[in-house]
Amino acid sequence: MRKQPRERLKKAAKLMKKPVGKFEPIPLSLAPNVPSWMTRAFSNNRYTVMIDDNCIMSDGKPAIKAMVQRHDDAIFPNHWAEMQSIKNEIFGPESVAVQYFPAHSDLVDKFNIYWMFVFTDGRIPTYKEQSK
Repeated sequence: MRKQPRERLKKAAKLMKKPVGKFEPIPLSLAPNVPSWMTRAFSNNRYTVMIDDNCIMSDGKPAIKAMVQRHDDAIFPNHWAEMQSIKNEIFGPESVAVQYFPAHSDLVDKFNIYWMFVFTDGRIPTYKEQSK
């Protein structure tokens, strides 16, 4: 994992002691080092979420790509519940998102960053338990 500047981690430690807050939009015009793909971003006292609203998938259709990172770069406790909560707050509780787990040969695992892809057109199959 990459090393973060000590001052950034000190600020993160202070933020992490506070109760979880609501996500607030980050004004991209004021943010440093904005990636060219990022169309919007949100932050609370635990996470930053960077969003690409124009991600083209392998089928040629768009999806919303969201990168989620804790301020202290630690792994996510209760990973599934945390990602579900983030998805619900930013994209809405009825939105459908998936996480991508690549082939080992394509894996890039240098950072504690998680990605979700939100599909707004319903083309992702969903699982519903069949009643007996």
